[in-house]
Amino acid sequence: MAQQNKQNQGQQGLTGQGMQFGDQEALQVTLNETKHMAESLNNYILEATNDQLRRDYMTVLGDVYSQQKQIYDMMQQKGYYTVKNANNQDISQAQNKFSGQSNQIVS
Repeated sequence: MAQQNKQNQGQQGLTGQGMQFGDQEALQVTLNETKHMAESLNNYILEATNDQLRRDYMTVLGDVYSQQKQIYDMMQQKGYYTVKNANNQDISQAQNKFSGQSNQIVS
């Protein structure tokens, strides 16, 4: 009987039965996929040698950015994705950190 239960549990995992996604998980997966798609499109744009293809990829990338923003806004609205606002000290530290890096790149 115990062996049969283990087989049934294994079959459920293989067929997807018993695995359920809620709204939060589905939105998180969707958000992650749009981020991955944007990364891929960025690489395609950088490597495209045909100007029309490059413009088309840029148009699609803009659409992906819009979709990503909509998903992010929905997640934030539902309380699934919260972001802590930076205080002035955090902002100053980031500005100092990155202004030093940009000077090194230019030099």
